[in-house]
Amino acid sequence: MDTKKLRTFWLVAKYGNLLSAANRLKLSLPAVSIQLKKLERELGVPLFHHLPNKLILTDQGQVFLREVNKVFEALERAKAVVSDKADGYSGRISISLGSDIAKFFAPRIASFIRNHPRLGITLLARPSPETLSLVAGGEIDLGVGRFESVPRGIHKKKLLENGVSLVFPRNHPLSRKEKLGLADLAAYRLIMLTRSSETRRIIDSVFLRKRIEVENILEVGSCQSALDFVRLGLGVGLVHDMCVFAEPQKKILSRNVSEFFGVTAVFLIYRPAISLHPAYRALIDYLHSSSRHKVSDRLVYPGKVAGLGQHISRR
Repeated sequence: MDTKKLRTFWLVAKYGNLLSAANRLKLSLPAVSIQLKKLERELGVPLFHHLPNKLILTDQGQVFLREVNKVFEALERAKAVVSDKADGYSGRISISLGSDIAKFFAPRIASFIRNHPRLGITLLARPSPETLSLVAGGEIDLGVGRFESVPRGIHKKKLLENGVSLVFPRNHPLSRKEKLGLADLAAYRLIMLTRSSETRRIIDSVFLRKRIEVENILEVGSCQSALDFVRLGLGVGLVHDMCVFAEPQKKILSRNVSEFFGVTAVFLIYRPAISLHPAYRALIDYLHSSSRHKVSDRLVYPGKVAGLGQHISRR
């Protein structure tokens, strides 16, 4: 049994159709089909159920896939052991992140790439639902976002918890308040993300539940836009903690208001086969280790006001 037939099987199982496997193997559809038939004859069992436009693994196929994964993992380890890592990993990795998340994680990804100059990278900014679709469809290797659930066959690793911060100009009346309530926020124009974002839906539901009407809202597409408008004096903003600390700014103060709106988790998602390659596995581990506590360690807790990037003690 040669690795060519195993790789053909692995790609068909991964993408669920002959065409995707054929494109990646640079073979014709008949050639891929012949490889599968030869493998099934050699094993003496059917590996796929043939459905219209889709192939589903049989029970024997699922068992065989687990063993094939081990084979390719061993091959990757063997290559990693004998290859020269003086210049780092080579190849190409693709990542999709939410627009706001990208600002926080881009420096960490850049740091990893600088240590591996032969490793190319494709970096996309996409909403979490689209990121999940890209990863599940095999179009993107890694995804970072807020995912309540993922389909079977996608791995999910928690990177950090992210809360909500209120941001306002340094000379704003809110900077002099010892204790904030939701009504205090609603008294000013609120600069928030669009209604399509999960964070905005959470914020709206909290105000609705408390029966507090927010009459003046300025909607923006990203936390960075919210920060820009706050700096221009157009209102106070509700943004993600990670966006507050991604880039310190001099004219804005921040106050953590997660006591009102809670926290959400940011996850890294990927297909299991991705982690077989040492470069992917190294990046996954790096993002996980470099992200832990990076936001939570710098949170401005209720009752404290801080400039972006520094703490100011309770008044």
